[in-house]
Amino acid sequence: MNLATIPPHLPFLDTLARRWLDGWDDPARGLILLPTRRAARALAEAFLRARGGAAMLLPRIVAVGALDEVPLALAGALDLPPAVEPFARLAALARLVLALPPAAGGTASPDAAWRLARELALLMDEAERAELDLPAALEDAAGAAYAEHWQVTLRFLDIVTRAWPAWLDERGLMNPAARQAALLRAQAEAWAAAAPAEPVWAAGITGAVPAVAALLRGIARLPQGCVVLPGLDTAMAAADWEGLDEPHPQATLRALLADLGADRREVAAWGGASPVPEGRPRTLAAA
Repeated sequence: MNLATIPPHLPFLDTLARRWLDGWDDPARGLILLPTRRAARALAEAFLRARGGAAMLLPRIVAVGALDEVPLALAGALDLPPAVEPFARLAALARLVLALPPAAGGTASPDAAWRLARELALLMDEAERAELDLPAALEDAAGAAYAEHWQVTLRFLDIVTRAWPAWLDERGLMNPAARQAALLRAQAEAWAAAAPAEPVWAAGITGAVPAVAALLRGIARLPQGCVVLPGLDTAMAAADWEGLDEPHPQATLRALLADLGADRREVAAWGGASPVPEGRPRTLAAA
């Protein structure tokens, strides 16, 4: 696997930009995935700093959640239904809440229905990012002692387990989080079937929802791919590493490495820029 980390004492994006410029004959070719649009804009500025403000052609720099906004030739992506617009989703969910009978938790005011619509949308997004079977999870979520109250709750949540999927199907739409997960998996499968001719790096992405983890695994296995982690502690004793508590900042990186099927010893620590050794392809610069 092609895995690297930039130590916390170094500026992450500036170091990333220098390594990219040192690694390729044509730095304008390729794709760099970052966690957010804000990080993508900041990396573009880091490239300019690395070149002393001189104009240059940049590689494609994209937030991982915005892959459908660039032409990546995804396998099957064009067959995916479009995502429902956020406001249209909230309005439709609010109407479904207002239509509920009292036995299913109905009689909400319009303001309350709008608030409940937001909560339902968040619930669906979280479940779809985690690729969770929401109907099954809801059925198992309460014990027998709460059966009567829980049945009312389940009837209310029929909105997201039955009514809303039917609403989407009728209109040929998908929830945004479900579409994003499908798109990420489609990209991972496309790159696994045919590696891109240009370099692909994913940098600073620590969230390990299943579809993102699948994409990162694919990138780390590409001949010209690399997953760059922020501030991984490569010197921590093995016993301390294994015993990390969940709140520890390194615990997120440990969980991500587990999702990638990788060992911390596989991760190269990047310091300053260094040339590619003679006789090797200009892919990743040696650590």
